[in-house]
Amino acid sequence: MIKLHASIRHPAAPDLQCPILQYADDTLILVRAERQDVENLKPVLDQFSTATGLKINYDKSTMVPMHTVAATVGAFQGILGCQVGSFPQTYLGLPLSDTKLRLAAFAPLISKTDRYLGGWQATLLNPMGRAVLGNTVLDSQLIYAMSVMQLPQGTLDALDRRRRAFLWSGDEQVHGA
Repeated sequence: MIKLHASIRHPAAPDLQCPILQYADDTLILVRAERQDVENLKPVLDQFSTATGLKINYDKSTMVPMHTVAATVGAFQGILGCQVGSFPQTYLGLPLSDTKLRLAAFAPLISKTDRYLGGWQATLLNPMGRAVLGNTVLDSQLIYAMSVMQLPQGTLDALDRRRRAFLWSGDEQVHGA
């Protein structure tokens, strides 16, 4: 319905359709930050809700404006009735930002690896079992993150240290030549 509505425009190229990204029950709608576009979006969302019986919870919805003055953001919030968020933030477990991310933004990725490794009883596994477990679970986590962004070298180094230690000794750290 949004894509068929020509007055809800792409934020960067007015000739293109408004991009809509969906995953499970999450939807990202990228709209040009102009009053008319936002005013046209709200009734289309309400029509979708009426047609499908799916209720859009505007109280749980978030609008994240980019390069928009505060007065305009307030007007958009009044139209949509949703919260206003800001960058950086996390979406589907990955950090999002409108500027280059700092190394600290990737700390949750490292923490997730630590949680996995902490829950595995490495001393009960032989080296091949540790290799299979590390490759299947930890590699899939990295592939997921690296499929959408380039990870900083410091993050890759921290993850590699943990993987090596788990593989070779089953401990949190490994020392050797």
